[in-house]
Amino acid sequence: MTTVSGSLCCPLCQHSLSLQTPCGKSLSCDNGHSFDRARQGYYHLLPVQQKRSRDPGDDAAMVNGRQQFLDKGHYQPLSDSINALLLKHLEQPSLQILDCGCGEGYYSARLEQSLSDNAWASELIGVDISKHAVKAACRRSRTINWLVASSRQLPVAPHSQDALLSLFAPVSKTMFTQTLKPSGLLLLATTGSEHLLQLRQQIYSQVRQESHDPLAELAPEFELIEQQSVQYRFMLNDSESIMQLLGMTPHQWRADGDARQRLQQLQQLELDLDVKLHLLRTNGS
Repeated sequence: MTTVSGSLCCPLCQHSLSLQTPCGKSLSCDNGHSFDRARQGYYHLLPVQQKRSRDPGDDAAMVNGRQQFLDKGHYQPLSDSINALLLKHLEQPSLQILDCGCGEGYYSARLEQSLSDNAWASELIGVDISKHAVKAACRRSRTINWLVASSRQLPVAPHSQDALLSLFAPVSKTMFTQTLKPSGLLLLATTGSEHLLQLRQQIYSQVRQESHDPLAELAPEFELIEQQSVQYRFMLNDSESIMQLLGMTPHQWRADGDARQRLQQLQQLELDLDVKLHLLRTNGS
């Protein structure tokens, strides 16, 4: 049997997963656990005991809205900055890279293209708990290994990844440390104090100027290599885009009926993007 990734492992027993057939329609481990490939091209590696709900993660409508918004290019400069920062510090031509919480695959697919444009031989894994998001991600790339799985219990071998992306997601020092190789790279994206300020002003009577610094949570296992602030202004010119953006943020759960009505009536909204990129390296040996 041929190993699929060299790093995928069974979510039930943590043994290595391999292809059962040359066409790669099923994965199995030596304990007999088997996982079929969905017709869209992904593998479902989320056992029922790891689910916290019947259909976890973003639903189909949320995924569709996010995909439509990102395809309009409003966050492309951010994606370009993420790719440039990672490529600046990668040190070997053959790489294993995992996007933890990949959503509908926008950042993963653009990173894969950037690596290819620079002649880097890489194998990417995109993981998300939402099957709707992973189905959409399959349409962005047929060569990334897309997995429906839990980011708390990643179905990859310990210390198997050269780099890990965690964009706008909770910090998990234990998971990051277990997943990355010694001296592996961790790229985090967090929101700055001005991020989508104008949207928040439409929702809240008082807007808190807060930003999250994850570095204290990751010491001493990780050392900071480089930090960047990505800041620019962009314009949304229709209510559909404004509501799509709202659906991408945690503010969608906090916006009351009046706030939603205000946003739906807007036909134009100028916004600040304020994102901090943190590139770290494991201190493990």
